[in-house]
Amino acid sequence: MKMNALTAATLLALALTASCRNTSGPNGPTDVSAWKGVVINEIAAHDEIPDADSWVELFNSSASTVDLTGLGLYLTDSYFNGKKVYEAPAGEKLAAGERLLISTADESLVTGIASDAQFVLKLAVEDGTAVDTFDRDAVFASGSAVNTAAGSYQRLPDGASSWRNLTYASPERENKLFELAATRPNAFWAWSSHVSSLSANNFANLKNLKSLGYDHVILNYLAFEYSNKTTTKKFIAAAEEIGVTVHAWLQCFYSSGSWVNPVDDANNRYKDEIFAGILTRARTYIEEFGVKGIHLDYIRYPGTAYKHNPSAEVTAVGAVTRCCREIRELTDSYDEGLVTSGALMPENGGAYYYGQDYNQMGKYLHILMPMLYRHGSYNYNDDTCRKFANMFGGNTGGAACWAGTTTYSGNDSGVTPMDAESILKDCKVYVGTKATGIVLFRYGLGTFPDVNDLWP
Repeated sequence: MKMNALTAATLLALALTASCRNTSGPNGPTDVSAWKGVVINEIAAHDEIPDADSWVELFNSSASTVDLTGLGLYLTDSYFNGKKVYEAPAGEKLAAGERLLISTADESLVTGIASDAQFVLKLAVEDGTAVDTFDRDAVFASGSAVNTAAGSYQRLPDGASSWRNLTYASPERENKLFELAATRPNAFWAWSSHVSSLSANNFANLKNLKSLGYDHVILNYLAFEYSNKTTTKKFIAAAEEIGVTVHAWLQCFYSSGSWVNPVDDANNRYKDEIFAGILTRARTYIEEFGVKGIHLDYIRYPGTAYKHNPSAEVTAVGAVTRCCREIRELTDSYDEGLVTSGALMPENGGAYYYGQDYNQMGKYLHILMPMLYRHGSYNYNDDTCRKFANMFGGNTGGAACWAGTTTYSGNDSGVTPMDAESILKDCKVYVGTKATGIVLFRYGLGTFPDVNDLWP
């Protein structure tokens, strides 16, 4: 973090005016055509966030290699008036389409950049002639576009004239909005305790799962609320680099070992405070950690929904559906392709017993994940699994259906991890049904099969 300095508005205005002038020599501004196409492509301005790195990504949008010799990056804000925060080493070259990350983490960027105040970054030569400029308050006219803890300012697409302030970042990767359709529909649930295993040996296990066809991990909420948050953030950043999307696994109507009733039966109302708390947690997972999905678990009653319908306007189904709707409204408000999903009980009568009307939930969730566990208390056969996959996959809301299946046999009192061949056999049951993806429960049990060729 920077030391305190004079921050008077008049000084800042003078500094910005000075920084935006060319201070050319007697022969006029330098010809910067040799650096044409090199742009400031992405900025993570996090200096106001404790222990967070700031970084800037340069991108060569031209078709030729560019020698960066002579270029510097200059910062003007309430602390600095055109301070050189980076100087390209002599002979530094950037190939066509290549990126260069300059960061406070390795001190290649000599100071942090704060997004909670006006600032200007100028990529320029020594006499002040600009090659490219980012003026935060000119780009984001409101002046209120603050980076979230995991987010960044990004040109979309790379090198374009338009900028977005996103909740996730893409250092040294292509700038683009997340698209669920561009991923493979194979996922697995993981406890917070599994982060260490997935991260070990330079994320060897996570890389292996990616190679086997798993593009999504649904990570338990404890990783965001009680585990080492720095470790979780590093895991998510590594997963993004590997190409694995992290969804935050949020418990809705269950807390501290007890069910939570979102309906105030006596007063015929929904408990607004419960929904507000769920939204607050989801917003934290998105803005502080940069997850691209919110997965709703315990989005139901424990078989008692029929007891909590005090009126036609306030019902158990209404409570479950409201939660789905509000989560979808939250994720859509970012306009970044964020995904919503939910775990559903694999039974008929879900609305009556659990408050889960899958047709209503499907209007707001991108993916329904019925827990079609073939072993344990349900012990469903192939035909029953297909029947329910078609039922949930045929929801009138239009949500996709990814079938949840176990990686073990037995039940909670004693489980036996399954081999890859057996798990793959169970997964293949859903091919040809209205299910279009699978979710394995869970990491750490059983040997995950190769599912690259599971779906046509």
